[in-house]
Amino acid sequence: MKRRVYLAVLAWHQMVANIRDAPNFLGKLHAVETGAIDIGGILLMGIGMVFLAVGFIMFPIVTTATDTLLAYTYADNVTGCLHSTFTGFDAIVGITPLLVLVGYLSAAVFSMYLGIKMIKGGSGESKLDLGTMLLLGISLIFIAIGLIILPVTLDGICSVIHGGGSGISSAYVGLSPILLVTPLLVLISFVAAAVITGFFGLKRLT
Repeated sequence: MKRRVYLAVLAWHQMVANIRDAPNFLGKLHAVETGAIDIGGILLMGIGMVFLAVGFIMFPIVTTATDTLLAYTYADNVTGCLHSTFTGFDAIVGITPLLVLVGYLSAAVFSMYLGIKMIKGGSGESKLDLGTMLLLGISLIFIAIGLIILPVTLDGICSVIHGGGSGISSAYVGLSPILLVTPLLVLISFVAAAVITGFFGLKRLT
């Protein structure tokens, strides 16, 4: 008899506990069933798609610009100022389209990876703010600015080398080698700036 009373009391306490915990249980069940949408992860995946699209949009423009640079000839070419005159210029211009395409593809893959990781709950909150967007945007235009400004740089350097038909004055010691390597340095600087700003922009997202 005592055992039956004990079991009845135990069942009663268990039923009361179940009723008391029912709201929490239903809330947890609802959260499991409905899931949650991570806006930051979706934005990161969208940024990855933008990188991919912009990369393929810019690629023909980049190849056209590099073809023009590889066919460069100074207007008053008495001193033989050609694209091949400049140290290492043809090599870095020739590899620029590959660097641009690989860079945009890498940025797209990395952004999508971070987006998927964030949606799965393994990366926490995103840090998508105005500074991040500016860094990503600047990285997109650095290459374009470099390819636009480079022909102007070549004209300026060739005008100095030409020197009105007499060449560089002998009074300027060591100027000619520096001028011949300047276009290479200018292009590398813009490519490096695009890579660095894009890297820090993506890093701020994590």
